This record gives sequence, C-alpha cells and structure tokens, in this order.
Amino acid sequence: MENRLQELLIVAKKDVFGGNIGDNITTFKGDGLDFREIKEYQSGDDVKKINWKSTVKTGVTKVNVFNVDRELNIIIAFMVSGSIHFGSVRLKQDTIAEIIALLSYSSIKNNNILSGLFFSNSVEKIVPPSKSESTVYNLTKSALELDSLEKNIDYEKFCEYINATVKQKSLIFLVGDFYGDIDLSSISYKHEVYALIVRDRLEEYPYIKGEYDFVSPIDFSSSEVSMDKTSANEYKKLIEQNDTKLYEHFLHHQISSGKIYTDDDIYLKLAQIIKG
Repeated sequence: MENRLQELLIVAKKDVFGGNIGDNITTFKGDGLDFREIKEYQSGDDVKKINWKSTVKTGVTKVNVFNVDRELNIIIAFMVSGSIHFGSVRLKQDTIAEIIALLSYSSIKNNNILSGLFFSNSVEKIVPPSKSESTVYNLTKSALELDSLEKNIDYEKFCEYINATVKQKSLIFLVGDFYGDIDLSSISYKHEVYALIVRDRLEEYPYIKGEYDFVSPIDFSSSEVSMDKTSANEYKKLIEQNDTKLYEHFLHHQISSGKIYTDDDIYLKLAQIIKG
C-alpha cells in the first residue's frame, strides 16, 4: 500500500506542479475575493454574485464586485460507501484517492487552507485545516486505506454536519459515486460545491452473459442473477434515471459537477470539470 501511495503522490505532484497542461486545476473558481463595490448586472456576470437586497431596493439587478484575491477555505469530502469497492479497470476507491491527491496539491500550490472529511452515515475521519504538504499525504493515505465495505452514505446527515461545523464560506469538493436520494441544497446556498462522480463503465452497463452471484458491498446480501443484453439495458436505464435526477438537482442548485471513470486520464478529466 505504501508503494502505491508514493507512486500516486509523485505522479499527482508532477501533474500539478510540473505544468503538464498549465494551471487548469490549480485555478479554482471559488469566491476567494474581497468585496469592492456594487454595480449594475451585465450579461456574463456571475449570477451567484447578485446582491438581492440592492436589486429589490432599486428595481435593477445589481451584483457585488470583488477585487483582491484572498485564500480559499477548501474542503475535500470523501463520500464513503461500500459501492466504491468496485472496478473493472481499477477500484473506484483508488481513483478517488488520485483525485484527492490532485485537488490537495492544487490547493497547496495556491496557498489555500485545506481540510478533509471522510463521511458515510457519520464522520469516519477528519483531517484538520492546514497549508502543509503533509495534509496531502494524510488525505491520500486515508483515502487508499479506508475500509469502505458495509458503509452507506446519509447525505442529510452530511449536510447537517457541514452546516453545524463549517461557518466560513468554503469551496467543497464531494467525491463519491452518488447513488440514491441526494439533496445538497442546504449547503449549496452558502458554499460553492463541486460534485465529482466516480464510476466504472462496467457498473453503468454490465453487459456480461451468464449466471452470477452478486454480493452487496453494503450488507453482504447476495442474489443469483442471469445476465444478458436485455438485463444489461434495463440496468443501464435505471442508472440513467438516477443520473438524470442527480444532474437536475445539481443544475437547480448551481452545483458544479462532472463524471470521472476509472479508465479516464484523471488529471485531464478533472481539469475539464473545474474549468467548467
């Protein structure tokens, strides 16, 4: 495990600091800005910066203007469930660890405050806020070593925890596979939220023929299933329904999102998502 950790950290650090494709990841879009003035809204202005009080008072849409960069408070939240213990190319958990390493080095490069949260239906682990490179090591190591089996995510409890403990406006990266009922509305109005969906292509379209004994990674229950193209297509439709609902929720609450597969070039895909 230590060899895999060191390999992952070396590659991630080279990608972020070596400028392989510029600063696409390292330039986060968070509100790390100091307030300057209020001006009339113009086409192309960020709607998140609309000053509603001034807009209502004047009858003209107004936006806040900022001028000086300041450090961002960045939180990387690993959403822990048994379902991440899967992968036809590599485990989703290993992919998530690489994403965390890249985001962490990007944060350190920009001198931002970085903290980590591992959450299932309760807090699994907390990595306290820091600007130290040791935080990158601790976060990535925890992501690789965490036992995710028999765990399930309670997003309502996660949001309650964030609202109770994170008082400063933050840039929050949620990393997981995002299945089930998900509502992040209670944190999206205050914080800038990114949802990074990690999937394996086989789980979205399991076109495998034959009789299989499927075991749940959450409660270890098993069921015998006969798989063919018809059943694979039916399962694919269920995943698409889940994701359509998910993306509609993200769009409605201005949550940035993107999907990363286990066989993707993680750095390139992550850069595309963050660039928007």
